[in-house]
Amino acid sequence: MMDRNEAEQILAGHAEARDALLRRITADAGFGALWQIGSFAAGEADAWSDLDLVVSPGPAPVGDPAFVLDNPANGPAGGGYIGAAYLTGPLLVWVDWYAWPADLPVPVEARLLAGEGRRGELALFDALDRHGRGTAPAESDPSTFALAMIPIAAKYVARGELEAVAGMLAMLGGDPYTDPVTALRELLRAAGGPAPLVERVGRTIDVAAALRR
Repeated sequence: MMDRNEAEQILAGHAEARDALLRRITADAGFGALWQIGSFAAGEADAWSDLDLVVSPGPAPVGDPAFVLDNPANGPAGGGYIGAAYLTGPLLVWVDWYAWPADLPVPVEARLLAGEGRRGELALFDALDRHGRGTAPAESDPSTFALAMIPIAAKYVARGELEAVAGMLAMLGGDPYTDPVTALRELLRAAGGPAPLVERVGRTIDVAAALRR
């Protein structure tokens, strides 16, 4: 069983790897403008926080992730959305990539990281609802989807957001009424996958279990 000190060190290493990835992305001159949304733009990020990036115009410079979830319906029509997992640290670093049409103002909460552009007056989901979303894809591979969602659920465990954890467990076909750490480990065993991914997702669960509130 992982102790709290080890878990804190691993989580700190994860945050460093995430921040280093963002610096590399920001230094890339292959896009017109790069914006950040989500908890970082709101000033509410912590060591668990993922990266939420808007690239205008698309496509997003996704690079070489371990796997992706391509779901245009999560992004604007004429653009798109890709969730990508990167093996750059001790845990998976997750990036929500939004490819944004050049003629559509980015969400009002967006913070400019590189390039130039203009913010609109609507928050992300309001902007998507008004402009229109991309076409929903066929369902994702269940194993890949689970490997993407389990770390998010583990993050909620660590933060003590138990209602959110229960919702994630139910969505993944787990038991929302049992111990969430046990349920997440069972889901990971059922999902399987490449060893580097399974190792990092399992480590994420262990860190969350050691640090949960």
